[in-house]
Amino acid sequence: MRKFLVLAIAAMTFGCAPEPSIEVLCTTSVVADAARQLLPEDIAVEALMQSNIDPHSYKPVESDVAKLSNAGLILHNGLHLEGKMTDILEKLGKQKPVHAMSSALSNHELIEVGPNTYDPHIWFDLKLWERCVGELSFFLIDQFPEHTEAIEENAMNYFEALLTAHDEMILAINVVPDSMRAMVTAHDAFSYFGRAYGIEVHGLQGVSTAAEFGIKDMTESAQFILDRSLSTVFIETSVNAKSIEALQEAVVQKGGEVRIGEALYSDALGEKGTPEATLIGAFKHNTAQLLKSFN
Repeated sequence: MRKFLVLAIAAMTFGCAPEPSIEVLCTTSVVADAARQLLPEDIAVEALMQSNIDPHSYKPVESDVAKLSNAGLILHNGLHLEGKMTDILEKLGKQKPVHAMSSALSNHELIEVGPNTYDPHIWFDLKLWERCVGELSFFLIDQFPEHTEAIEENAMNYFEALLTAHDEMILAINVVPDSMRAMVTAHDAFSYFGRAYGIEVHGLQGVSTAAEFGIKDMTESAQFILDRSLSTVFIETSVNAKSIEALQEAVVQKGGEVRIGEALYSDALGEKGTPEATLIGAFKHNTAQLLKSFN
């Protein structure tokens, strides 16, 4: 971290290697999707972290410093999702427009995971994300007043799409018995999702993939699977699958059986050009896999 900050300060003070200017630079693919939904296509939006990248453990390199320094404005999730970038984002916020998606929410709406520490995975509660996108639209209108009408129209269309996906999930989950509504994933990225849609969520690791898990975590997770008679556990596209494979073996050792389902999208969206490259596409993929596991 110290080395990165030295590089960042040097880049901001003395300049850095020539790097094409980016109008809107976003830390993650999830945040970039929100910006693309709102802005006209002729405004360039780029994600610093591409698909399948875990933002918790992402280590910025020197070229990232150049992009951040040259960007017109920066959008990020906040709540320490981009843990290794927090300090530099705060410094850049004193020099250029920087907006955190989570700034739209108050503490009582967040899931507390420690003293003054909150779960950053806010986007899979689509009603909550709608609020974040609404605040983002106001921020973008301030930055691009000439595109006010387009941003407002895009925002209304996107709100409708988010609400439709939310309502479809509510209808689908309402036919699933309460006793079956549970899921196990590689790390605890789906707590907001679980709260919004009435699903008990258990992550092998904590809210950050940087957190270590031990024998106790593995044992408790395996017992949870057996107690809830789960047929499926889920890996995530941005998290190493080895932990879930070890969990599957732990279930077998307890005399049970569980399969590994198709990977879910958690901290990163899908590859460009796929339906899952958008939040709504990733949400629908995840819900389809989860609902299938209940059958």
